[in-house]
Amino acid sequence: MLKKLLNWLVKFFRKEKLYGYQYVDDVPDHLRPGIVYLVGNQDYYWQMVMLCPCGCKKALYMNLMAEYDPSWKYKITGETISLSPSIDRQVGCRSHFFLTHGKIKWC
Repeated sequence: MLKKLLNWLVKFFRKEKLYGYQYVDDVPDHLRPGIVYLVGNQDYYWQMVMLCPCGCKKALYMNLMAEYDPSWKYKITGETISLSPSIDRQVGCRSHFFLTHGKIKWC
């Protein structure tokens, strides 16, 4: 019994936190870690914003308008989000990663 409890606790605390999403009309003043904000309205979202997952606390802005380059696409699956293509920050921390089913996959 104690062994089962310990195994459960280890799995629980090692559980990877998944990125979620939130629909907003405008970019929030304070971004929360682990949330991708989809900016727009019910008919059309034109931008995604999130905090850089490296911990540098910089906001990353991704264009969703296909007619402008670069642009990204998103896919909602249940409570998680996937983005494509990868996000490749060219300044500062120079993070490069994919966000797939709510998980960060570093390049």
